[in-house]
Amino acid sequence: MSDITEQIRKEIREWQKQSGVRVPEQVQQILVAAVSAIVYDPHPGWRLPTGMEPWPSKDEGLREIQQDAIKKIPDILVDLAKASPGEAGINTFTLLHSGPNMLEKLCPFDKGH
Repeated sequence: MSDITEQIRKEIREWQKQSGVRVPEQVQQILVAAVSAIVYDPHPGWRLPTGMEPWPSKDEGLREIQQDAIKKIPDILVDLAKASPGEAGINTFTLLHSGPNMLEKLCPFDKGH
């Protein structure tokens, strides 16, 4: 899991450098937990999303979804920065209150809303 954690933190560091927006450690930990859980604590209902099959195995598929989620982190951080009050950067309160929206962006499945 340390490799995934480092990938996620690298995305966050690069985004912080480019944007100049601070991402506190607590926000980083929540993002690491959410994205790493795709492989390490998967929901039993994971299935093949359209366009991402065929997978050699469910484990390979989950890793592919996880890599896709890592690529989405900058967009999530942009949304969080816009929603965070003031100039201080992203805050944990905003992240927690945007949880469903953030998770929706990480999930590759069409919910049919």
